[in-house]
Amino acid sequence: MDFIPKTITSKPEVLLVYTQRMVRGRTFEMIENLGILTLAAQLNANGFDAKAYTGITTDAVKTIEKMKDRLFAVCFYCDFDNRSAVAAIISYLKKHYDFYVVLGGPQTLHMSEKDLDTYQADGILKGEGEETLLTWLNAKITGEALRVPGEIRKSQNADYVYLEDFSKYEWPRNEDLLNYQERPLLSVITARGCPYRCAFCFEGGNSKNLRMRTAEVVLDEIAARLKNSQRLRYLFFCDDTFTTNPARLQKILTGLRTLRKKYDFVWFCEGHPGFLVKHPKLIREMINSGMVRMQIGMESGVEDVLKAYGKQASSADIKKVVEICYAEGLPQLTGNYIIGGAFETAKTLAETTKTVLELLDLAPGMLDVSTTFIMPLPGTQIYNHPEKFGIVLEDRECLTNLEDFPVNHTRELSLPEVCMGRSRFITAVSNKMKEQFEKGLIPQERIRADFNLAFNYGIAAGYLKFIYAKDAIMVAYYKKLIEYKGLLKEWPELSEEERNAWIIHKIPDFSMLDLNTLSQTEVEILSYSGRFASSEMAEKLNLSAGDLKKLLVKMSEQHLILFSAFI
Repeated sequence: MDFIPKTITSKPEVLLVYTQRMVRGRTFEMIENLGILTLAAQLNANGFDAKAYTGITTDAVKTIEKMKDRLFAVCFYCDFDNRSAVAAIISYLKKHYDFYVVLGGPQTLHMSEKDLDTYQADGILKGEGEETLLTWLNAKITGEALRVPGEIRKSQNADYVYLEDFSKYEWPRNEDLLNYQERPLLSVITARGCPYRCAFCFEGGNSKNLRMRTAEVVLDEIAARLKNSQRLRYLFFCDDTFTTNPARLQKILTGLRTLRKKYDFVWFCEGHPGFLVKHPKLIREMINSGMVRMQIGMESGVEDVLKAYGKQASSADIKKVVEICYAEGLPQLTGNYIIGGAFETAKTLAETTKTVLELLDLAPGMLDVSTTFIMPLPGTQIYNHPEKFGIVLEDRECLTNLEDFPVNHTRELSLPEVCMGRSRFITAVSNKMKEQFEKGLIPQERIRADFNLAFNYGIAAGYLKFIYAKDAIMVAYYKKLIEYKGLLKEWPELSEEERNAWIIHKIPDFSMLDLNTLSQTEVEILSYSGRFASSEMAEKLNLSAGDLKKLLVKMSEQHLILFSAFI
């Protein structure tokens, strides 16, 4: 420890890093890494000065180099996606700097003594690190030669450390993020482990038994973190077992309803379709408690494929959940489809595409469909026995992949055919969404809800990102409507008295309009907007009340005008 100055060990500064390869805009940058945030909170409660950092590889290295002279340790979160990046960064750091480097994260479950050479870290700690990281760092400060549970050493492999009661440790704090600036999203985890054993899922293939935090502890954490917030928040329940226990879920929903009386927030969770069809009334309670977006496992439109994955949910279950969510008014329901997965053929791709288009027809404006390729994650059935799923792994370790190109094909489909299958699937989904919008099949209240969630809570779903947002006039219309909540109204919202007395307001700038598409009277209405009520405008333009009403309805539908009681 001679290379660490004593001034640094008085309150050791530690940086916990989650980095991925250089592709901006990926999910990992948007969703807080609760693993490193929780560890930072634990270290800070025990005499350290710890910060958490998430970013692409080049930015991570630049950040570390700026802090190099005061750092005691850098701790890397390692998962299947970032293994090669982390190994390269650690190799570089150990050649140039003297601080300790520690490796942890879910990928360590599959590490052994040989990985000491691969990663060159000062320590590899396997498992949930609330206790082990603190113990390891303290031992380095005191110079004690201590064997830490879960630490891999030469000729001494280690077992992965699981914590039975992880609710007793410090709650994550967003303020522990390096260069923290408050954003809408606030991540929360309510459980670790998973009772399901889906063939493609790392958590299901590797985790210990499900360990759930009590509803009371979860709600206490949320209340404490909301208290420190200065803006509207979007709670993001990260665990995919949120809906597993009905009694606990009910308690959480009751608590969320109470908290929403004091704080303005909405929330997202993952739900299991097999569970939700058995408890359909819970969907309404979840929406009443502030849920605006939910994800369910969809994976495939082929029944035999779902069974092969071990989904414990059928196509009928998925369809039923979609129908219930749409009827209950859930703004957004998202689901992912695996392209080139188990037993994929041209026929199964066609069947899955047909199924998705039918679901979109059932719920125009609600479904947010995404796609992925199979990632053969260590410990999963597909990684261990791909042949049982008709899969041929070309790159088992995914070293050639940034999740944008498949590393496997199937017995009947080549790699290029899998890629083309995904392209055709996305095109079919996109065309269906555009068709629904162009034909006016998406209710206006759903469009408005999507804009409200985007502008107020930072939640942008597929319809908004790929369709609504391309219409600059529509964006300006809803931005103004939401910004002046209650002071501006749409035509259908107005009472008969308000339709005569309220002032007409032009929303888009003239520079945004193609005046050739407007009549002379419509141009005059826009020119006089902000000065006259409807009855006055009719007199000004020498129009009958009926003729003006027709024009105002048309212009409202074109997102050109809104109405206010004030000039």
